Amino acid sequence: MKIIICLFVIFGLIFADQQLIDEVNSKQNLWIAGQTKFSSWSQDEIVAMLGAKMKPGRTVRESEVVFDVPDSYDFDQDQAACKGEILDQGKCGSCWTFGTATSFTKRRCKLTQDYIAFSEQDLVSCDKDCDGCNGGFPFDACQWVEEHGLVKSSCYPYTSGNGNSGWCKSKCVDGEDWKTYKMKSGSCKSYVNENEIQNTIYQDGPVCGTMIVYEDFMKYTGGVYKHISGEMLGGHAITIIGWGEDNGTKYWKVQNSWGEKWGEDGYFRILRGTDECGIEAGADAGIPEI
Repeated sequence: MKIIICLFVIFGLIFADQQLIDEVNSKQNLWIAGQTKFSSWSQDEIVAMLGAKMKPGRTVRESEVVFDVPDSYDFDQDQAACKGEILDQGKCGSCWTFGTATSFTKRRCKLTQDYIAFSEQDLVSCDKDCDGCNGGFPFDACQWVEEHGLVKSSCYPYTSGNGNSGWCKSKCVDGEDWKTYKMKSGSCKSYVNENEIQNTIYQDGPVCGTMIVYEDFMKYTGGVYKHISGEMLGGHAITIIGWGEDNGTKYWKVQNSWGEKWGEDGYFRILRGTDECGIEAGADAGIPEI
């Protein structure tokens, strides 16, 4: 009897899943919804993974200065030696650490042309201003890097994919010396509109962005995402690496932390210029200390 009940539940989830996919694909042609690795996840598991906390009152604000930026830009193409790997946060609400560490990694690499991947686990386990796998504020994480710095990923590799935040360590697992790399003191800043975000990416490198995630985003397989249907699930931190246009539709190019088999080889594109899902209301980054 229990097996039969479980089968009914599974088939019910698959049916609801396909209904949402069909609805999204019938209402627009900017992006394609389909089955993803999250089709087998429960909603509770998905919500637990969305760990970006957002400050109240976030809003897009106009700048006094308008920066001159190109029509399109891709950091990973412009700075190919700084591209790095697409990572997977697993079942831990640690997206805020991936957005912070990845943007810091790429920004420092642009300055030095020396690629060093920085540790997400250092933030997950040691940043007590945030809450590990239960989520954190990206801006607070940036300030933590200003004060404490991050070690290399090879020194302190990611182990929280199972949802366990772990204990803070101060000794490298690979026998290296414990060396931290910091942001310049006071350099962490929030960029709060399209043009500001473009300018800082173009001048200094990628930023840690945050966005509201709805049910339909979990079905994203490619194209320029725009929310169509489904309830809000939570906040998510990502790394915005560039922008462009696709048949007249403006988009941000974004690196995610859900593995390279998700989306467009680990990346996604999202509508630009309309604060889609709150992505333009606050992107955070600092300047690496060299």
